[in-house]
Amino acid sequence: HTFNFSPVGMMGTKTGVVEVSNIPPLNMGKRLQYLLRYPHGCIEQTTSSGFPQLYVSRLLKTDEATDKKIKNNIVATIDRLRLFQVASGGLSYWPGANEESYWGTNYAGHFLLEAKKLGYNVPSSLLSNWKKFQKKVARSWSPSATTSHYYYENDHLMQAYRLYTLAMADAPELGAMNRLREMKNLSDNARWRLAAAYAAAGKKGVAEKMIASLSTNVKPYQELSNTYGSDLRDRAMILETLTLMKERTKATKVVLELSKNLSQDRWFSTQTVAYSLLAIGKYTGGEKTSSKFSFDYKIGNKGKV
Repeated sequence: HTFNFSPVGMMGTKTGVVEVSNIPPLNMGKRLQYLLRYPHGCIEQTTSSGFPQLYVSRLLKTDEATDKKIKNNIVATIDRLRLFQVASGGLSYWPGANEESYWGTNYAGHFLLEAKKLGYNVPSSLLSNWKKFQKKVARSWSPSATTSHYYYENDHLMQAYRLYTLAMADAPELGAMNRLREMKNLSDNARWRLAAAYAAAGKKGVAEKMIASLSTNVKPYQELSNTYGSDLRDRAMILETLTLMKERTKATKVVLELSKNLSQDRWFSTQTVAYSLLAIGKYTGGEKTSSKFSFDYKIGNKGKV
């Protein structure tokens, strides 16, 4: 491949990155600083800073200093999330607030479970109180009475994600899962999430039936509240489900779509980037790829390297 590159800016201030990868490219050179962030902000930003760092070693060759920084950031994320827990066991949007954030509780709980699975120390009281809250809300949940199709779909997704996190925590609420599955007009994104819950609960046959006729395509959208979602975030959730179900052929198609988008020089929300890198990290973690490969490059009139 030959690429023409015209640098911009003042001489002596220009830098460039050449990314060589044996998985679909993810523009990691640009996203590296995003990946290595110290946690701060609301629960969504705090979780989004820590989540992709759990899997960065599967996506990028890192040195010892970077590995240490990543581990410290993940530990800091776990410690900071303790500040969000309220008396009910749920997690608030801001530290010290009294009202639970349902999406934040799902998202942060998911991160804590993944971190624990990878060997990080997660306080048992933090997880046990979180689990009690999730079970209580999952059992008492009923669909919103709103006539808004937008909020109706998000309400389904919120419950499906809650059920997935409980299945991940080895505490599946099968009664609530079955009730949600039998609902009429269940949104596709909720079906994908609920299928992941069944797969995590060991009910792969049910999960396979749920996704058999579902498309991996998602209509473009972007929201800056509620579930903080986008079509790319939802595709990453689909990839996570397919990886969990070992549907490698379908999963590869979604990886290529995520790669195509992440390789573009455009803005994505924190959660979209975090979830995309999380899902691709899980995908590559389940596939044996060599960490060593050879390539040549030549810049300008210099010889090949």
